[in-house]
Amino acid sequence: MIYYIIPFIVVIYGSVRYDIFQIKDIAKPLIFWMLYFYLVLLIGLRYMVGGDSYFYKLYFDSIPTSNAINISWDAEYQPFFSLFAYITKIIYPSFTSFQIFHSIIINTVLFCFIIKNSRYRYFTLFLCLLMFYINFTVEILRESLAIMVFIINYKSFETNKWFRYYIGVFFAIMFHLSAVFLIILPFFKILKLNRTYILILIASFLILGQLTYLFTFLENVDKIGKKVNDYSEAGYGWKSTLLFFITRTLIPVGLLMWAKVKFHMKIHYEALICVFGLLGVLSVFNTIIFTRFTNYLFAFYCISLSDVLMPFFQQKSMNLTKSFVTSTVVVIILCYGYISFYWPVKYYEKWIPYYSIFSSEAKDQKFINRNY
Repeated sequence: MIYYIIPFIVVIYGSVRYDIFQIKDIAKPLIFWMLYFYLVLLIGLRYMVGGDSYFYKLYFDSIPTSNAINISWDAEYQPFFSLFAYITKIIYPSFTSFQIFHSIIINTVLFCFIIKNSRYRYFTLFLCLLMFYINFTVEILRESLAIMVFIINYKSFETNKWFRYYIGVFFAIMFHLSAVFLIILPFFKILKLNRTYILILIASFLILGQLTYLFTFLENVDKIGKKVNDYSEAGYGWKSTLLFFITRTLIPVGLLMWAKVKFHMKIHYEALICVFGLLGVLSVFNTIIFTRFTNYLFAFYCISLSDVLMPFFQQKSMNLTKSFVTSTVVVIILCYGYISFYWPVKYYEKWIPYYSIFSSEAKDQKFINRNY
């Protein structure tokens, strides 16, 4: 457990020292990049940590290196992921090779994105660690690569360079099918946090039943249809639906709209935040499918949230507004922490306790029973 707590302690320290008090010293970038190397090694050198990681290991072990790998659309996984796994196995025939390269890609893209786009890099990283980091690095290994492609390609979306954007979407889909969501994302670029948007949310909620036609269409697409059927049958009850509605719609839309209207604050990635909130409403219809699409927007949400919250913490005096924001952050930590570490049932057991490839368990090739 301590291995996961260490980066949280460091980013909290950095948030207070460098984001709230805005102290400038040589240690600011040094500590941040030390965190980068720590997380690359923590994730890259893990042994049987993560539920999905176990099944990807089985797939990795089954890949033949004596001949060319099957990277057709009809293969078990999408072509680029299969190719990535094949190349890493050629480099070194242990799943550790895959883990290290995957960890380097995820952490490099994420850290560079935060440095380039966030004014409060430590607090943003804290939110990333809280909301999605473990899931991206030890669970949804294919989808996280597709998400990194979108993050790299985001400038094309922002600057309306649609040919480049859809080339990036194609690459993302070749890693994971969920990236088909990115095909329609530009059509929501006009959304703003205003009264019209609230009406759209209400209207979306009222016509949820009509979405069955959308699923009927998707079910006719072979690969997508199988996933739609699988996820349509999955459900976690009204409590989970409510929790996802709170974390995907109520908190982001309510808090950021409050900051925009009351304090005239600029909301970074406003259209993406609107889509994030809309997906939260749609999750009432199907929790699994629509909350999965929010994975593509989490990094942007963390930056937006950080930009809105941190100025209030920088205020020296405690007032009603700062007290409200502080209380909201506590709610955010509790809600997102619960989803990240406990939902649906003791999620943390998939990666706690932590074992490295240097542990006695790894040397003995011991099977770690994590209820796979």
